[in-house]
Amino acid sequence: MKLETHAFRERLVPFLVATPFHVPFLNRSPFGLDTPDTSIFNPLSRRSESFLLLLQNLDARTFGPEGMPMPRWVFYDCSEMPGAIYGFGLPAHAISDDLKALLEVPGDYAGLVPLSMYIAIPMATDGHWFGHNLCSISPSVPGEGLKGLGSYTKALAIAAFQTRVLHGATQWDSTALYIHTKFGPLELETAYTPAHSESFTLTYSFEVSESGLRNAGGESGIEIARPEPQNFLHRSDESEIIALQDAIEVGQNFCIPCRPLPSGQGGFHVPICHLPSE
Repeated sequence: MKLETHAFRERLVPFLVATPFHVPFLNRSPFGLDTPDTSIFNPLSRRSESFLLLLQNLDARTFGPEGMPMPRWVFYDCSEMPGAIYGFGLPAHAISDDLKALLEVPGDYAGLVPLSMYIAIPMATDGHWFGHNLCSISPSVPGEGLKGLGSYTKALAIAAFQTRVLHGATQWDSTALYIHTKFGPLELETAYTPAHSESFTLTYSFEVSESGLRNAGGESGIEIARPEPQNFLHRSDESEIIALQDAIEVGQNFCIPCRPLPSGQGGFHVPICHLPSE
């Protein structure tokens, strides 16, 4: 079954970074899109070094300006060894010189250049994964025709990892919420998270559905059931966010039902819905 979606699907090459003992547990053809053997990179092999360095460059271009780029050891210890990375790229000969410069592609490199990636780590509960990192070069190169690549990558990655429930963390003012909410309502596990280096981080989860994957992947006409928002929070509403965390800690349930709305204060308001107790 193929995913009806963006035109860039036909020219981008999917890739997978995973150890040989993880690859058999992954779906190499999510939604019928095959990952060629030449695009599977083993982090235990020296032959993968150049590609993995380019992944780090991609992460730096995406998260460096926000002050949260990953050190190389975090890629290995927290991503490549325990989990998997799925994404899309193009052969070096097929990308522009400007894009090569942006991603710091060596002049003699002739392999695949990663343009997006989604990293997730399996949890102790079978089928539950934690989304560690999503990035796409698309916002930095609006003329390359890659709009939607971030959500498309996450949708295919979730399918590739055969995820039943996805958990994730992001900040209240992160534009990534526009992507995450495409998969359906996000149940809140935290609203204020001092354990994170960014305390105003929210933790969410959702049950994976085919309709959610197709909607996030760019297919039109997909309907997803969403409760109505009852409140809206802005990053500046610190006392409200902490109060929401207190309510979660005493057993109340909340979700982010849909995408954020633009705010006159700058940034956006995040919709909140109070869910019935189970």
